[in-house]
Amino acid sequence: MKNRPHFRPNPYYEDLERMEEAVMSILHNLEMENTEFHENNHKLKKEITFSRNLLSQLLMDNTCRKKLFPLKQESKEVHLDCALNQKYLVDFNKKDKDQQRPDPASSGLRKCKRAGIGHTAVRELPEE
Repeated sequence: MKNRPHFRPNPYYEDLERMEEAVMSILHNLEMENTEFHENNHKLKKEITFSRNLLSQLLMDNTCRKKLFPLKQESKEVHLDCALNQKYLVDFNKKDKDQQRPDPASSGLRKCKRAGIGHTAVRELPEE
């Protein structure tokens, strides 16, 4: 082997190999960054979609509350009216029961003297 001539590599070839390694390293780094940016972009799109949906839901909720407020007021008024009507009916029933209690002098009922017991209805004749 010592008889062979010494092969000296081309200095430009060595420089070219070093430049290729540097470029390949830069390319690899750029590909990794591209993948990372793509993943981050996908996550941001998901967050944007979630935020838009959340905003839409909040706006819908706000609109529903604005529409619900007059209905609640109306419901309170209806409940108040219902309570007043119920009280009026209870009072009316009490008055009606008081008026229906038998009062011999005012109801037209007199004791039957023949039988000696009980009450008999006396039919009042119309006045002429």
